Amino acid sequence: VTSSPGPASLSSQVHAAAVNGDRSALLKLIAAEPSLRDREDQFGRTPLMYCVLADRLDCAEILLKTGASVNKTDHSQRTALHLAAQKGNVRFLKLLLSRRANWLQKDLEEMTPLHLATRHPSPKALALLLKYIGPGEVDTQDKNKQTALHWSAFYNRPEHVRLLIKHDSNIGIPDSEGKIPLHWAAHSQEPSATQTVRCILEAAPTESLLNWQDYEGRTPLHFAVADGNEAVVEVLTSYEGCNVTAYDNLFRTPLHWAALLGHAKIVHLLLERNTSGTIPSDSQGATPLHYGAQSNNAETVGVFLSHPSVKDESDLEGRTAFMWAAGKGSDDVIRTMLSLNPHIDINMADKYGGTALHAASLSGHVSTVKLLLEKGAMVDSLDVMKHTPLFRACEMGYRDVILTLIKGSARVDLVDVDGHTALHWAALGGNAEVCQILMENGISPNVQDQAGRTPLQCAAYGGYITCMAVLMENNADPNIQDKEGRTALHWSCNNGYLDAVKLLLGYNAFPNQMEHTEERYTPLDYALLGGHSEVTQFMLEHGALSIAAIQDIAAASIQAVYKGYTVRKAFRERKQLLMRHEQLRKDAFHTVPSIFFFTSTCFKTISYSCFHLHYLPLSCVSPPDKNSHTQSVSIFFSVIPAHTYIFPLSCSSLPLSFAYQSHLTQCFDG
Repeated sequence: VTSSPGPASLSSQVHAAAVNGDRSALLKLIAAEPSLRDREDQFGRTPLMYCVLADRLDCAEILLKTGASVNKTDHSQRTALHLAAQKGNVRFLKLLLSRRANWLQKDLEEMTPLHLATRHPSPKALALLLKYIGPGEVDTQDKNKQTALHWSAFYNRPEHVRLLIKHDSNIGIPDSEGKIPLHWAAHSQEPSATQTVRCILEAAPTESLLNWQDYEGRTPLHFAVADGNEAVVEVLTSYEGCNVTAYDNLFRTPLHWAALLGHAKIVHLLLERNTSGTIPSDSQGATPLHYGAQSNNAETVGVFLSHPSVKDESDLEGRTAFMWAAGKGSDDVIRTMLSLNPHIDINMADKYGGTALHAASLSGHVSTVKLLLEKGAMVDSLDVMKHTPLFRACEMGYRDVILTLIKGSARVDLVDVDGHTALHWAALGGNAEVCQILMENGISPNVQDQAGRTPLQCAAYGGYITCMAVLMENNADPNIQDKEGRTALHWSCNNGYLDAVKLLLGYNAFPNQMEHTEERYTPLDYALLGGHSEVTQFMLEHGALSIAAIQDIAAASIQAVYKGYTVRKAFRERKQLLMRHEQLRKDAFHTVPSIFFFTSTCFKTISYSCFHLHYLPLSCVSPPDKNSHTQSVSIFFSVIPAHTYIFPLSCSSLPLSFAYQSHLTQCFDG
């Protein structure tokens, strides 16, 4: 049993018949199913389009005779005419145009068949289409605002360019980037591009066309230089109006571009064609020589320095091309410059005091540092911040550069304007190995800058635990406070570095060190203020206190001390009183020996009662002689405090006999 073919199968068959040029199969399929003549495949292409792609003209004629649509488009909005123009197939173009194919149809890129015809090396397809193009239609633009002339220049098709210009194509239309066809013609690495350039310039050899700038400020000469096309540069600069020092939007001339890319021959050509006699500089004051120096283009630099108009002038920062070369590690350029100018000042400083050795050290170029030291560079030259080249290398962590500088007698004990040592800068960069090297060469790990900060505090600020460990293994003190009272633990807590906090506490950092500021913050306060919950929890688990907690504890301690003070004060007062009583007792004993037993017993009673005696026992009192003991008894009674006995002190002023008898009577009555 044979099943009938499905629609998908028939579609494949009709497309296959068109590709293979099978006329009989094609006629049979269309006769059985007329709609197959315009059937689209997965790309939206019809059998007619496949006839064009496979160059099956006879099959295309069959399809057109059976009513196939000549202007049907695929998924990219291209027609059979687009495909024929791109392939440069003149026979198909004639067939399709005779069937009124739309030559102005645009695809998704807004390209017409005229645009696509410029891709084919032969100009015949383009010439055929131009016969159908009406006035003004020759400069139809695509989505990038490019005309067929732009594309002809881009593909370096001089004959196409002549044809289009002959049909009044405008050579001055800018595209979406501001480029005219001359830009695209010059933007080619092929030697034959000179023909295309000449074709355009012959049509309008004007100064404005030669120096036309795109939206980035670049002229055709910029592009010719960028591609290193010496022949095109020769053609462009041969015109008197060509400006070889034209600036782009970044204030760079074609000479800058040539120097940067190392096109020595083009540099020589541009210098010879530079009628201004001056060497241009960019917005930062850098000359083309600077650009050549930083790219290590020794030959190019040699061409510059051999020209009488070129001098190694400083940029706006005071840096020469020699310094730029050092900063980029351009050793070949340095040797070339020193050989061409033996009197060059190798220690010349920029406006910040930096030398070529500073630049090389900051960039980590060991070979350049060695070369400069061999040529006499000062190893400890200071910039305005009092930084030596060693400081720059330590900041960036360039171990080999540091060892080279130290080997070259660089001092490690110098400090900058802020009191920082090289060790401070190494710690700020977290360069543990560099820190070890510096400490091995004599720098103390506890050295402090003008703010009182140590290298350990600098490392803690960045959370560099490896660097911190190296410093503390070399006896860096974690409890040193800066002038504001902060320790390394303050900085680690402030920035939330939990591992750094653990490390510091492991090296016995005191967790409750307070600032010297008005707030008196502790490391825990810093963690709380920064919202670092993990650090806060860890600090609390290890006995850390906030300033508020410390103040509460201090208040309680002060109260306890004050209470102890009042008790001790009362005790001292009572002790002094007792001693005074004892002295009076002794004085009374020497004056009245007969009442010794009485006073002794009374004072014992007073002492035992802690001054709370209410009555004097009569059994202790011998009857006095009123003639001989009046004064002594009065003294005795006056020395006893008023609240401890029943006799008023005023009795001492009475005659003894009366006072004595009165008190005895009161006692007996009681």
